[in-house]
Order: sequence, then structure tokens, then C-alpha cells
Amino acid sequence: MKAVAEKLVWTDADFADMGWHDAQLYSISFPDDNHQIRLDIDYIFNWHWQNNHCLGWDVAPCDIIFQSVSDLRIDIDMRNNFPLCINDIRRSNKRATGTFTSWDYAVELDLGVIKFVATGYTQTLRQQPIFSNSQSLTHR
Repeated sequence: MKAVAEKLVWTDADFADMGWHDAQLYSISFPDDNHQIRLDIDYIFNWHWQNNHCLGWDVAPCDIIFQSVSDLRIDIDMRNNFPLCINDIRRSNKRATGTFTSWDYAVELDLGVIKFVATGYTQTLRQQPIFSNSQSLTHR
């Protein structure tokens, strides 16, 4: 059975329904003139379990773009390990900033953390999920 994502774009309004555990991070595009950060990831849509054993995952490449980014701090130690995997993305300290709401975001990685302030994000699916025996797509 082929996996189909329920939609193509998610936003910060979907935050409570999303989880990034074990998503592989391939690249980070640093803030540009639009004050955006882009993360290129393999997002895991579904874990296939049978008798307490994981048989595989539905995985798809996605871009997460955070808007109006400021106060960027990166602490990653990659001396002895590749690739980077996301443990979680957390947000806290909701506050009004002019006509927008800002959050403190922390992209928690297995090898460090990326922290910043942003007004929100969009996560865009680049292709439909496929079943994989790995948590990442190896053809990238």
C-alpha cells in the first residue's frame, strides 16, 4: 500500500500534531534577505509496527522554512559522527512582537542544538512518502 500524505504544506498551526524524532537533517540554509532558515529533512510520517518490532517507515523529503528568524545560535559537534538526526523541535516563550507572534525555537539534534527566534514555519512536502527500511531516503 502506497503512503499518501494528508496534505502538502504544514504550518506552525499544526505544531502540536507534528513530530520530528529521527528525521534526518541534510542541510541548513542560513538566514537570507527575508530572514528565513530552511532545513532539508527526511520527515517520518508513519512507523510500521508488528509485535513490538518496527518493520519500516513512511518517509518523504521536506523543507521546513522558519520565518522572521533572529538570535540564531548553533552548537553542533560533528567531529566523530554523521549524519545529523533531529531528536525534537521545541518552541517556547510565545510573545507578541508588533503584529506577529514570536516563539523561541530549539531544533534538538543528536549532536547538538540550533536555537533561534521565529514567527512561525511552513513545512512543505517535496514528494509523497514512500515505505523505507531506513528512517532516511538513501537515494539523496
